[in-house]
Amino acid sequence: MMTELVLVEGVSDVQLISYYLQNVYGWKHEKSNILGIFQLDEHEHIENLSKNENQLILCGVGGNGKFAYFVEQHRVNDMIVEKDISSLMVVTDRDESSDVKVTRVINNSLEKISVKAGQWMNNSIEDSFKQQKIISTYLLIIPGNEKGALEKAIIDALNDIPEETDLIQKVVQFIDSLKRELVPELNQTNKANKATVGTFFSVRAPKNAMRSLGIFISKIDWSKSESLKMLFLPFQYLGEGKPIETK
Repeated sequence: MMTELVLVEGVSDVQLISYYLQNVYGWKHEKSNILGIFQLDEHEHIENLSKNENQLILCGVGGNGKFAYFVEQHRVNDMIVEKDISSLMVVTDRDESSDVKVTRVINNSLEKISVKAGQWMNNSIEDSFKQQKIISTYLLIIPGNEKGALEKAIIDALNDIPEETDLIQKVVQFIDSLKRELVPELNQTNKANKATVGTFFSVRAPKNAMRSLGIFISKIDWSKSESLKMLFLPFQYLGEGKPIETK
């Protein structure tokens, strides 16, 4: 039995990843988790999943820049030593940063283990009984090879899904038309992407326009997106053996 911990930025990240894990990789929703992790405030979001007696705790840390705070408040570094955790995966937005900077920021919050972008790696540490144990880690930076955040990955995914392609392309054109005079703020890439995703879902399902993003996410067949499939490929190893590179 494996207990795996996945830390992501915000609620929308948790909702999309949870949908994908359940509908593509066969995980099931559970009410509680073996580590006793629960939300400490309204910004955090915890979902518990299981598959073949393995448990996965998916934690939305509360937003950009909140990883270190979440790790400290939930005693994650102590849990890594004291609890039977087999892996830690971190999913974070690229924004305008380099992979090196993103990796450094995450590793600065971790004490006994470290993560590497785009690669599963083994960390050998001592548990609370001074026995050696292995914890696998992975850092997934979104989107894959360009600046931006989760919204850019969602836009790319919608472009991949035949029944969504025309609408997302028209919404992108609409948002572009607003940049010139009406809403100069949309010249900032991340804000334009957020506006694009929000507009797409509102137009696609007008009666749900004022509801949460989770409602919209559950209505899209994300399994049809090849770009999302490739981006989320590391998730296939949760609950399984990890493809550790040896030197």
